[in-house]
Amino acid sequence: MASRIKTKIGQWMPMIGYHHVLMILSVITIILLSILLAGCSASNSLSKVYLLSLEYKKDYPLSKAPGQVSSAIAHAVHNVSQARNGETFEVRVGYMGICVTQSHTGRICSSNAQVLANLIQTQKYVKNGNTSTETIPDPLNLIMIANEFKEKIVFDGLIYIVVALTFICILLLSTFPGWHEEVDDEGSMRAVKPFPSRPVTWACSLIMVTGFGFGLISILWQHINSSATATMTEMLTYGAVSGHVGGVAMALGWLSVGLISLVALGMLVMILSIQLIMKLTEE
Repeated sequence: MASRIKTKIGQWMPMIGYHHVLMILSVITIILLSILLAGCSASNSLSKVYLLSLEYKKDYPLSKAPGQVSSAIAHAVHNVSQARNGETFEVRVGYMGICVTQSHTGRICSSNAQVLANLIQTQKYVKNGNTSTETIPDPLNLIMIANEFKEKIVFDGLIYIVVALTFICILLLSTFPGWHEEVDDEGSMRAVKPFPSRPVTWACSLIMVTGFGFGLISILWQHINSSATATMTEMLTYGAVSGHVGGVAMALGWLSVGLISLVALGMLVMILSIQLIMKLTEE
């Protein structure tokens, strides 16, 4: 069995060209960016792909920070945040949706913040059979903050452009000629691979360089905005809310940018190699 697999691999390996490797890298890039865009659109594993996470802290000390003149707002925010009655509440934000996690209801994801707000309503829990305590799941309106972040700060238009440019590059790479056999002057068969069209090669290279620029700007914008929003939320809530940047989303974004740079560099190497071979052939 192993020998058959090795034989088949040996038969297919000569047919795999340099441009096929670039096409595979481009396909992987599109898949990674698609997963990044679809983050938080469903409550399954896609909820782990988020840009920003906001969560209420269970217990946090009220300490006076340097430069703080009045502690009235800090105490007010602390008292309001305790209306959750110790319930866990986390909001995750992606490009296309928001996920809310509660300790007693599980995780709910939706692209509409109002739907989530309607589902997370004020609930009353009866204690000792006589008295009831009103519990507000989201007293500081983290769902609203997450929606404002998604609608006004996050921008996914450049990522869609990168996906479109990468797909166009794949189509152009598919037009490159492959290996085929020809009869030489002596009547013997030999493997020949013609050079790809120079305009198509330059067009593909220009497309990937442009895609790399757009991708770098988009992911850098994503990283900076997520980090800044997480820090500012912690500061403005006086430590009642903790913000975290989504590691999986950042890894997908930067890995995609790295793959695009490899494809762009590979195209430039191909162009320079063809020019060098043609120059040596002419001489």
